[in-house]
Amino acid sequence: MSQLKEYVPSSWEEVGCPFCSSTKKSVHEKFGHKMQYTYVECSDCSLIYSSPRPTYNKEFIDRAYASYYQFADNLKLDEFTTVNESSIPMFKDELKNITQFDKNRSSTLDIGSGMGTYLFAAKEYYPLCVGIDVSEKMGNFIEQNLGIKVFNVQFEDFEYPAKFSLIHMSHVLEHVPNPNEWLQKAKQILCVNGVLVVNVPHKHSISNKVQYLFYKLGLKKRVSSGWNDATRTPDHLFEPTINSMKFLFKKNDFKVLDYFTYSRRDPASNKSFFSKLMNRYLHFGTNLSFIVTPN
Repeated sequence: MSQLKEYVPSSWEEVGCPFCSSTKKSVHEKFGHKMQYTYVECSDCSLIYSSPRPTYNKEFIDRAYASYYQFADNLKLDEFTTVNESSIPMFKDELKNITQFDKNRSSTLDIGSGMGTYLFAAKEYYPLCVGIDVSEKMGNFIEQNLGIKVFNVQFEDFEYPAKFSLIHMSHVLEHVPNPNEWLQKAKQILCVNGVLVVNVPHKHSISNKVQYLFYKLGLKKRVSSGWNDATRTPDHLFEPTINSMKFLFKKNDFKVLDYFTYSRRDPASNKSFFSKLMNRYLHFGTNLSFIVTPN
């Protein structure tokens, strides 16, 4: 897809912290076209979030995810096994770790199912696999090629006759304006002792910290990774940190079973001593994974 012109929102909105609703904040950085976007840091829970941000409406959603919708339009079956990111082997490695915590293994729901690579890998472990995706065409691709039902609804509006033993949200939460509502919804549809997996970017990774130091020293113009270069839009509404994620789960009455940083090459951070050191002890990695269950 060719790059679009810089996105100029028709309206803006001031928001409090998406995790704790606090309005106490400090400017973290400016970024984007003419530096018109601002990330602020919550003084109470340490979440870094966009405010003021483009008004979260259809105009913003269509622009922020234009490249994703076009990807769905052009998807071919042979791309399924060759996709570079969110690949089947990656999810197989992740599921080996996740399923240690899910003793029931009755059913799994994947929120933001994309082209279905997680669902394909999950079929080895779960007799019932279900997906949710914003792209109807992507959902149709999964249903036609994998035989797995995918619902084209917002998660907060999702209804299903059974509960799930595992709910999987990988790099979705940072795109939604109502994370507390999503966690409460997940709690409602998890079965007893069910497990929720939330993967998000890690704003305090070692690479981000080094880049931010360069930014503060005036050696780098901007740091933010929550920027979609294809659509010229800041599609991350917030950038999580370990402390802010712990706060979010505690607020919504979830118990943390495991958490670590990871790379896509080692999604469970257990393939080597170095990976364990960097991701499970020092938490230096660029992505965060939390495995939690309702109290």
